[in-house]
Amino acid sequence: MHGTRKAEEGFTLLELLIAMVIGAGLVYLTSEVFSLIQRGAEQSRQAADQVMTEQRAITVVREALSNLIPPVTSDKRYRIVATESVFEFAAVPVDGRSQWGSMNTRIVIEPSAGGKFMVVFEQWKSEAGSSFTIPKSRLILFKDLKSASLQYLYHTSRGFHTQPEEPEQHPELVTLRWTKADYVGQTGMESLSVRTRIDAGANCQLDLQSLSCR
Repeated sequence: MHGTRKAEEGFTLLELLIAMVIGAGLVYLTSEVFSLIQRGAEQSRQAADQVMTEQRAITVVREALSNLIPPVTSDKRYRIVATESVFEFAAVPVDGRSQWGSMNTRIVIEPSAGGKFMVVFEQWKSEAGSSFTIPKSRLILFKDLKSASLQYLYHTSRGFHTQPEEPEQHPELVTLRWTKADYVGQTGMESLSVRTRIDAGANCQLDLQSLSCR
C-alpha cells in the first residue's frame, strides 16, 4: 500500500532529466531542419539571381553584336578594334535611343581583385570631327572569372579564318568565352557566339531607321 501511494505522487528526478534531454534534442533537430530549409531557400534565390544576371549579360552582348555597323574607312567613329581582350565597334542602340544615332560600343575584359577577371560593356557617343567623347554607360556583365577571352571568325577569299583579310574588317562571328573562378568541375568553360547581322558596304551611309544604305 505504501509503495502504490509513492508511485502515484509524480515523476522521479531521473525521469524528469530524461524528458528534458529528449525535449532539448527535439528542439535542436527542429531548429536544424528550419536552418537547412532557410539555407536551401537562400541558395536557390542566389542561384536564380545569378542565372538572371547572366541571362541579362548575354542579352546585352547578343543585341549589341547583332547591331554592329561595319567600319567606314573615311570616318573613325565607325572602326573596328578586335583583340583577345577588347572588341570595339559602332552599333545601333537597341534600347530606344535611335535619335542619338550610332553609338561607340566596347566589350572589354579587365583584371579585378584577387587575380580574377570581369567582362565590361561600355557605350558612348562621339561627335564627328572631335576626339572628345562622353561615356554614356558602363555595365559589368560578368565578374569573379578565372579566365575570359574574345575570339573572332572572318569571311575571307579563302573561306572562314580567325585572322582578318583586310584592316579593320568586321568579323562574321564573335565568341566570348569565360570560366567562373568558383567552378569546381572539370572544365567550367562557357561561351557565347554571335553573328554580326548588319550587312553594308564600307562606304555605306547607313540609314538608322531602315538599317539600309542611302
